[in-house]
Amino acid sequence: MTWDFKFDESGDIVINELNRLEVVSGSEKVKQHIRHILKCVKGSDYFNPNFGVDWLKIVQSKFNQKLIEHEIRKALSTYDKIKSIDKIEISDPDSNRNVKIKLYLTLDEGKLETEVVV
Repeated sequence: MTWDFKFDESGDIVINELNRLEVVSGSEKVKQHIRHILKCVKGSDYFNPNFGVDWLKIVQSKFNQKLIEHEIRKALSTYDKIKSIDKIEISDPDSNRNVKIKLYLTLDEGKLETEVVV
């Protein structure tokens, strides 16, 4: 069985009150993996250039909603924990060009809802 360290929303590793590293499992682990996939710019991983979302193309398209959804589906299609992407809700970019993405997914273990701000 593999385990992952837990990261907070800003990407910092979580250390508990006993000064021990926290680990993440179950649906929280899946949410953390999804957050990582969606926040990575496609091409930034030298050893896996197709990993992540093509945010440069999305910014150049002026945040075209259909392109964002397409790129998210493509990025998540290789994640084996997801059986289906049931629905994606995408906000308009805010003043800092952040986009809120709400995902409704089906996993082997059941349904999952998660929200990511990128």
